[in-house]
This record gives sequence, C-alpha cells and structure tokens, in this order.
Amino acid sequence: QKASAFPALALAPAPGAVVIDACAAPGSKTSQLAAIMGNEGKIFAFDRDERRLRTLQELMQQRSVTCVEAKNQDFLQTSPKDARYAEVTHILLDPSCSSSGMTAEPYSDPDTLEDLSRNQKAVILHAMRFPSCQKIAYATCSVYEVENERVVESVLLSKDGSKFELAEALPWWPRR
Repeated sequence: QKASAFPALALAPAPGAVVIDACAAPGSKTSQLAAIMGNEGKIFAFDRDERRLRTLQELMQQRSVTCVEAKNQDFLQTSPKDARYAEVTHILLDPSCSSSGMTAEPYSDPDTLEDLSRNQKAVILHAMRFPSCQKIAYATCSVYEVENERVVESVLLSKDGSKFELAEALPWWPRR
C-alpha cells in the first residue's frame, strides 16, 4: 500500500536526527526513515517479535542501512529517562490496529476495538514522555475513527499531550 509510506514522510527527520521507530518490524518504514535521513544519525527500531525483528535486520543489511539499532523490546517497557534516548527528537508510531483499511475481515468487535485504542493511546502517551521529543507521527491501517481521530483527540487532552499540537503533516491528503 502506497499510503504506508506517508508516516515517515510526515515525520520527516533531518539527516543526523535521533529517531525511534516504536513498532518497527518488518522494517519498510524504518528503511524509509533511514533514506530520508541519508543514513545519518540514529534510528532505534523497536519490536517485541524476535522473528519479525530478524526480518527488519535482514532488510537493513540488504539496503546497506547502518544507522539503525534494532531492539527486541516492547517500546512501552522502554524508559524515556534512559540516557540512550535522551536526544530522541522524532518518534514514529504504527501500533497494532484492526487492519480495517487493509483486509476484508478486520477486527470489528467493539471490545477488541476498545482494547486496541487503549493500547494505541498508551503508545502515544509513552512517546510524549521522551524529554527531547519534538515530533510524533502516529499511523494505523485502520479506517475506524475510534483508532484514529478519537485516539489523537484523547491524548492531546491529556497532561502529556498538552505539550504537543496537532499539525497538518500532509495538507494535500484528503480527510474525512
């Protein structure tokens, strides 16, 4: 899907930036970030699935990407106070979702959607706690408002969210 390339374009980290790709595997967006950054700087690529993370590492090797440090770790278990992440200014978030924009049989049970949106909010709020973070790109492959607009509205109303503002990252992209 061509739209899956938009989050990295919206985040637009400069060469030399320090970036977290919080839900990184299998690595397409990670390699796109590296290309945008000219393979300069640092990308911490987190994924809790070891098999998928190996796929990411293989992709980075195939594409001669050297600025990525793969982490077999749940992003939510990563401390924003950890000195390794003190200079992170950009965070890409593409958390688990219903896949309603990608599959003929997405999750649609209201309880499941609520669980997904609760996790999505937690991931964004966690990202907002990284002290040097200036920009977050949040994306799902869902068409449900509960996983998109409602999640963003909710986190922006929170204490951590009050330090951020919603930006129109892709003004040429139609919205509902």
